[in-house]
Amino acid sequence: MNQLFSYANRFFGQLEVFEDIARGHSYKAFLRQAVLEFLENETKENAFAVYTAFFDSYRIALRDQGCTFIDLLDVLHNYEENAATLIDKQRDHYVHSVNVFVLGLCIYAQNHAYRQAFDRTNLDPSTYAHAYSTKHEEFFYRWGIASLFHDIGYPVEIIGKQITKFINLASEVDGDVKINPHLEFDNFEELNSIKEVISKKTFTRAYFEQFESCIYIDLLKPIDLLAHKLHLSLGVELKSTKKALDDFIHVMARYGFIDHGFYSAIIVLKWYGYLIQSCGYKAEYFYFPVLDSASAILLHNYYHNALQKEPFNLGTLSAKDHPIAFLLMLCDELQEWNRKPYGILDRQRNHIHEATFAIDDHRLDVTYLVPQEPFSHCFAEEKEKLFKSLLKLEELFDGGYRIDCEIMNKLTQLAGYDAQEMNTLPRPLLENLEKLAIAIHDRYNQKQLEMHPEQPLEYKKFSELPETLKYSNLRQARSIAKMLAQIGCEMHAKVSGANRIENFADETIEYLAKFEHDEWVRERLQTGWTYGEKKDVEKKISPYLVPYEELSESIKEMDRDTVRHIPELLDSIGMGVFKLAQ
Repeated sequence: MNQLFSYANRFFGQLEVFEDIARGHSYKAFLRQAVLEFLENETKENAFAVYTAFFDSYRIALRDQGCTFIDLLDVLHNYEENAATLIDKQRDHYVHSVNVFVLGLCIYAQNHAYRQAFDRTNLDPSTYAHAYSTKHEEFFYRWGIASLFHDIGYPVEIIGKQITKFINLASEVDGDVKINPHLEFDNFEELNSIKEVISKKTFTRAYFEQFESCIYIDLLKPIDLLAHKLHLSLGVELKSTKKALDDFIHVMARYGFIDHGFYSAIIVLKWYGYLIQSCGYKAEYFYFPVLDSASAILLHNYYHNALQKEPFNLGTLSAKDHPIAFLLMLCDELQEWNRKPYGILDRQRNHIHEATFAIDDHRLDVTYLVPQEPFSHCFAEEKEKLFKSLLKLEELFDGGYRIDCEIMNKLTQLAGYDAQEMNTLPRPLLENLEKLAIAIHDRYNQKQLEMHPEQPLEYKKFSELPETLKYSNLRQARSIAKMLAQIGCEMHAKVSGANRIENFADETIEYLAKFEHDEWVRERLQTGWTYGEKKDVEKKISPYLVPYEELSESIKEMDRDTVRHIPELLDSIGMGVFKLAQ
């Protein structure tokens, strides 16, 4: 996957982030390192770091509340791991979505024709005047929402599959009789609605004034908005498209399937619509970039399953019509490697271990690597056939594209670590975590001067740090938030009150010191470090990759000292440690 590493690095080298330029943050550094570390080791925890880096950088949330979007992703992750025991076919979608996200960045960076299609479709100021003026950030924002959220509705599909499987198991006494249960909503319109926080007329005015056809739809109903967006992008007739989407839950019930993309798109619109109103943001931010991303989420299944069939009969999709949907459909189908099987039958099958890519302005070549036989010899052929029927790939790759499979002679087993389950915990604002990361660096420099006053500091300011070290400090800041959660506490701005904690008890310090060491060991193992008696940074060898109990007292004391000074560290940036509200 070295090619993707290089391609992703190229993307971030060209990306400009408004918050960094306008307000002096280091969000791009955090985003880049999260992606690069994920590419080095595609674990669920590194995937989680990408999710948090993106949604914290583009945070839309009410003050002092967590990030709803990351909480929803946690739900997806937990459902996949714990709710698939009755399902025959079920693969990972949590790590998968991050891989889709990264692959899309790589294609964007490597293919000029795609960048042109996106710019011409989405950056016309006469159509949308509020796009990011920074290089490539409008694409990054829209693509991030679409790719990272495209499977957020998958728990609904899991539930449907479970019910079907269980009912048919319970009905085996009837022999070959197949029962087709389906989900039914007494009040689906409650899901298909965006809460009116401010005046509907005020919130919808800008979009309504631009498109006269809005007279036929309700601008606070996700399905209506999706129908209108498909009408604008694909040229389908508005009323028939709205009717098809309105009837879709009944179509799914009739034919016994669930399209998670349909629910994912509705969820995205419902939450963004509510939060953008509540936070006082421009309505245009919702009706243009978010709606564009949500419609792409809908289309990643719906285009093939509905719009290429009667009564629409659409042909292959062009990137010029809907760039984000085009890229999502392409990357979603290409991303076949490293997808953990959860379903009963899927766990018994041979799976693609990794893939190699060659992407440029003219060609797309993909080779999937599988550990051993048996593997479907028709896999590559079927993929190429699907793309031929689905997407106008020749518009991007005039030299053609190739999908291939190879059997690996020997599967290299990667050292893994069974990470703790990720729970839904309070998550500080990225801005506050950045302040904490800066404070951690400043304290490190202070300690260095105390121990070695004769030696000049290597990096006097946080802004001078390489991106890898900036990100390392950010991870340490996140670790502090995680440690506090272990003892029923959180960090936030200082306020008067009895719940504030100034110092930790000795037993708390010892508990958190062990926790901090275990987290450090976990991070090191996931990034390729190994144990050795002598430390070697270049070779990623450390003598401290041992259980906490086996550390010397001097090293233990360093961990204790880190914990002991957390309240002081937070105080230096105007924050404190507080007990969580019961």
